[in-house]
Amino acid sequence: MKKIILALTLGGLLIFSGCGDKNVNNKNTNQKNQNLVSQEVKKDREKHELEFYDTFDTVVDIAIFSDSDDFANDNLRYAKERYEELHKFFDNYKNYDGITNVKTINDNAGLKPVAVDETLFNLIKSSIDDYNNISHKTNIALGPVTKLWNEYRDLYESGKTKEEVIKLKGEAIPSDEELEKLRPFTKVENIKLNEDTREVYIDKGMKLDLGATAKGFATEIVAKELEERGVKSAVISAGGNVRIIGKPVDGRDNFKIGIQNPNVESEESIIAVVNVVNTSIVTSGDYQRYFDLDGKRYCHIIDPDTLKPATNLKSVTIIKEDSGLSDFLSTAAFNSTDEDIKSLSERTNSAIIWVDKDMNLKMTENANEYIDN
Repeated sequence: MKKIILALTLGGLLIFSGCGDKNVNNKNTNQKNQNLVSQEVKKDREKHELEFYDTFDTVVDIAIFSDSDDFANDNLRYAKERYEELHKFFDNYKNYDGITNVKTINDNAGLKPVAVDETLFNLIKSSIDDYNNISHKTNIALGPVTKLWNEYRDLYESGKTKEEVIKLKGEAIPSDEELEKLRPFTKVENIKLNEDTREVYIDKGMKLDLGATAKGFATEIVAKELEERGVKSAVISAGGNVRIIGKPVDGRDNFKIGIQNPNVESEESIIAVVNVVNTSIVTSGDYQRYFDLDGKRYCHIIDPDTLKPATNLKSVTIIKEDSGLSDFLSTAAFNSTDEDIKSLSERTNSAIIWVDKDMNLKMTENANEYIDN
């Protein structure tokens, strides 16, 4: 799943959008948005910032507020190295020497169990537990389906016409018949875990895709470890997974976060502003990774029930302490109805703000306390 932070401006307003990656549909916007402004927050307190592009298919920007250059820069380097390490473990596209990762599990589907690192095992287990206990709308076993839709999206993003795609694939988009053939390989209950040996086994034909949970899980790990290392005030943006450590050091009570308007053509780039400290704000949206065909948008977020791109919402934002759980919830909410979103909020004590397909801004009652009026 999924996300780009847009700008840090005077007064401390951060604006972020959901699900950003290397998408040609928003090339110009993303290039502009990825240039964050470095500035002094206070004369004796500087913002130290590091931005990098080579993990989790998105821009990661980390700002640490500290009066010590050495302390801040050492922790920025640590955070980058940690993201790089976690990216390799959670990657389902590429193998790495000496690392057993998600792709290793997928490569051995139906062949043998795979013993994995404790962190990867915990991510898979927590994703399954949340699926069983919170919502089936975030499904890490959708790999075969997301792979198929990604193939079509890649063709359209490369400039292929509808006719050219039909010639290459036989259909303009995946057919219902083709999708239903994949459904038996998307059952979470067929992911077998051995907690004693930290082994993971999946049936032949299955593929894990941790895109809906991995980035948030990694961000929470990095944030907790930075706190353990003594960082008191920081903002981590792993795309739309924004994790706040502490509060501003310039005397303000909170950070102001601007939520991106999912209508990226609008002159109003912000659809809402929230005041937050020491928490996570995660957004999923249909406006970053998608293709449009015959007047309909096909985004990257797949509804496990239909096996097709979700269409009910334009964006959804979760406010909750844990970035990993917030990432899970953002996908689940994006695939849900208004009533299901409200239920999800009540059951997880999370604040949720969403924009429906008709561009109506909605929020759960507990989100009101964060809104900047």
